[in-house]
Amino acid sequence: MSDRVMTQKESIEYLLGRSQRQGDTFPIRREFLQARVEGLFGEPTTGPGPLSDLLRAPHALELLLLVYAVTTGGDFGVTERSQLWGRAAGFYMLPDRKASVAVSRQWQHLEKLGLIERQQHGRFKRIIKRRECGLVGESSVAYTAPTGAKGDVYFRVPFAYWREGWHQKLDMPGKAVLLAAMSRRRETFTLPQDTRGARALGLSRHTVTRGIEELLSRELLVKTGTDEVVNARTKRGYESVHTYQLAKPFNINLSNSEIERLKAERLEVERAEDERLEAKYQTLKEVELTAEEVELLALGGNARRKARGGSRLRHPGGPGQPG
Repeated sequence: MSDRVMTQKESIEYLLGRSQRQGDTFPIRREFLQARVEGLFGEPTTGPGPLSDLLRAPHALELLLLVYAVTTGGDFGVTERSQLWGRAAGFYMLPDRKASVAVSRQWQHLEKLGLIERQQHGRFKRIIKRRECGLVGESSVAYTAPTGAKGDVYFRVPFAYWREGWHQKLDMPGKAVLLAAMSRRRETFTLPQDTRGARALGLSRHTVTRGIEELLSRELLVKTGTDEVVNARTKRGYESVHTYQLAKPFNINLSNSEIERLKAERLEVERAEDERLEAKYQTLKEVELTAEEVELLALGGNARRKARGGSRLRHPGGPGQPG
């Protein structure tokens, strides 16, 4: 009898394989990071979503991301052994009964946040995905596939997060900012590091700063320049902030408006290039005619006179010089 135990990589690949998702990506609603809340005067504003409650629970976050990846329809549930979940999330590798206790603690944390629901399914627990907003009042919300409509914005996470080992390479600040950056759904974006701006991302200022530094060092985030943004708390009413782009494999999220903007921008570049090439073509035509004239002038005297009907021509090198 073999004592071989599945590795973390094998456990993850098994789970990803059973999802049968096309494109090897899975969706997460933006509300997982940014919740809609009431401001001081009752106005709608943005506050931290459930992700902020998972920043000190890395194993629970990994389990949740795997559940998001695996569950694709029906009741959006999945039933697997605790040992498999523990290995896949990387915190319990032994094939014994203690895995149930270790994994159950993580499920309990996610259930309290309203992100999953547990149901008994034979000898195992069935994990059912709930909506990414978490608790609304004292209850969770049944999960439905996101539509992308206003108020139901989502972004996609590639399976490369696991297959390229980023689940192990990145610390929690890096993972949090990576999710926040993907949720921006723009080719170039800002990641404000002041307290108010970080809160709008659903994160703390310290987490954003550390996460940006980590992603830059891993070359998953690239600085592209600076931008002026409104900040009424400054003397000028504006402040200069860095702009960024995500690198592969995470640069896959663009909103429809961003796609249209990039198309228009590309058409404008192509139009300008066409105009430049047309102008260059016209210039080359003129240069070509001039070259023909120079070649004609460089011919022997008899050929010049014949070409010009017998008139006397001077050599382009200077007046009075012989041909």
